[in-house]
Amino acid sequence: MHLTDRFGVGGLELGILKIVNGLDDSRVVSSVCSFRPGDPLALRPGVKLFKLNGRKGNDPSLVVDLCRLLRRERPHVVHTHQWGTLLEGAVAARLAGVPRLVHGEHGTLDVRRRNVWAQRVLWRRVDRMLSVSSRLAERMARDIGFPLSRITVIRNGLDLDRFQPREDKAAAKLALGIEPNTLLIGTVGRTVPVKDHATFLRAVGLLQSTGTRCSVVIAGTGPLLEETRQLARSLDLHDVRMLGTRDDVDAVLSAFDIFVLSSLSEGLSNTIQEAMASGLPVVATQVGGADELVVDGQTGILVPPADPGALADALVTLVRDVERRNLFGRAGHARAKSNFGLRRMLHEYEDMYLGLGASKTWIPRH
Repeated sequence: MHLTDRFGVGGLELGILKIVNGLDDSRVVSSVCSFRPGDPLALRPGVKLFKLNGRKGNDPSLVVDLCRLLRRERPHVVHTHQWGTLLEGAVAARLAGVPRLVHGEHGTLDVRRRNVWAQRVLWRRVDRMLSVSSRLAERMARDIGFPLSRITVIRNGLDLDRFQPREDKAAAKLALGIEPNTLLIGTVGRTVPVKDHATFLRAVGLLQSTGTRCSVVIAGTGPLLEETRQLARSLDLHDVRMLGTRDDVDAVLSAFDIFVLSSLSEGLSNTIQEAMASGLPVVATQVGGADELVVDGQTGILVPPADPGALADALVTLVRDVERRNLFGRAGHARAKSNFGLRRMLHEYEDMYLGLGASKTWIPRH
């Protein structure tokens, strides 16, 4: 059973969705428990979704409700994700007598002093600690004080049949209302502070000040959606389109000429993987596991975070060199095809769950 704060659109949640929808249910039966209500993602038949009614922040009542649920459902493994489910999930799992506890980190660590201490204590009591990238594992060891040797890295994977280069880029642009010969620079990600869309838009402003005409697409929604729109207007940018949440991210990416990710923090970006698999050159901030995905100067360009000038310079380089854009795109697709497949990720999770689940029986505690 996977525990998540909410089960809506987001990188962590989509990662869970890939796991539970992709695993062979004749070997691993999966379920998801959301601590708070909301619009859930689409689970395949056979994967149960449980919804609790927890309050914002740490909520002791969740421990009671979750403990009851675990005693009823009797999972062999409980998998908590990020700080948001660690405390209540770990306590409830131990009280209920769940045999094995797995915890995974996906990107932004909670480094508030009290929570660092709590994580250091709780992480040492789980059966397997996971990270989605080597860079994040190094941060976990450095910032939380947890042994690096005890962290297992399982990198995200993606559906390579869905995300791949498409020949008809003109039609994809027209579907977004953009003329086929227009240079299109875009990003995919929720409008939240950590994605730092402001740096992206300011870099576009610098690019357009050189005389470059381009359209900009931002696919995603969130609490900063209107603020992001207002910033685009205040910068007087040419043709910025806010698409909101899209179920057809593969189709949206196929319209892009350049993909940008300007995040301040990441674990291992799903959208960078998807862009590379789609044959796009990538400009990304060098945070988290970005350098485990993008080979700087071969599949894209890595720049410092929160630096509009550096991001603009990278965009100018690719805008002026179509041949380099195409070369980066082809190399990125080949790298994604070789390294980022969903099947590889699912095999690693399946092996881990089966190994843990087979080693201990479920003994309820009363």
